Amino acid sequence: MEKGNVLINVNDIIGKRLDKLEVISYVYSRYDHTKGGERIRHYYKCECECGNVKIIQRGQLVSEIVRSCGCARKKKLWQK
Repeated sequence: MEKGNVLINVNDIIGKRLDKLEVISYVYSRYDHTKGGERIRHYYKCECECGNVKIIQRGQLVSEIVRSCGCARKKKLWQK
């Protein structure tokens, strides 16, 4: 897949653990229209350490915007 003029290997993060999420498989890509033009977004199936499975966009995984399925946030709210 291409990102601008750079090729991306969509399989390079499969099997990696990114915080509480393990990347299980590549699911699909789609074009999004942004102010800067079109952009390809890649989505992966991830399993959280709590057992939940979610589909998450690659950019959010790599930049650590998403670190869990949401269980960490729920746990934090219950502790308050």
